[in-house]
Amino acid sequence: MTTDLWTPQGVVKLNTTPSGYNAVTGGSVVAHTFRLEDKDTGRKTIIKVLADDNTDPAHIEDMAAQSAEEWFNKIRAEGSKKAPTVKQRKEIGKILDDIRKNFKKRRQSSNNKILYNGLK
Repeated sequence: MTTDLWTPQGVVKLNTTPSGYNAVTGGSVVAHTFRLEDKDTGRKTIIKVLADDNTDPAHIEDMAAQSAEEWFNKIRAEGSKKAPTVKQRKEIGKILDDIRKNFKKRRQSSNNKILYNGLK
């Protein structure tokens, strides 16, 4: 079982766990778990690379690097989205409260409209 693998920048190898047996060869299959972190956007994810127990370490490194590169490209293509500030979260909360109140008002009427004075 391979434990020392080279990983690209932003990729950290967490562990290797047995996952089962290969139906064709009967050899054991292991899952190599990697944590990816994009420094630009601050997003993180975990990927798993499945390989036979006797798979060449260079091939495992290539599979991990390819998966990481695809994820980094996808994340960077989406762009960086900053987390809302406290003030923005309060505004969002007020809007959601208004939506809930109006929904309750519409459910009280017979035609789902808020046109009646009697509704509170």
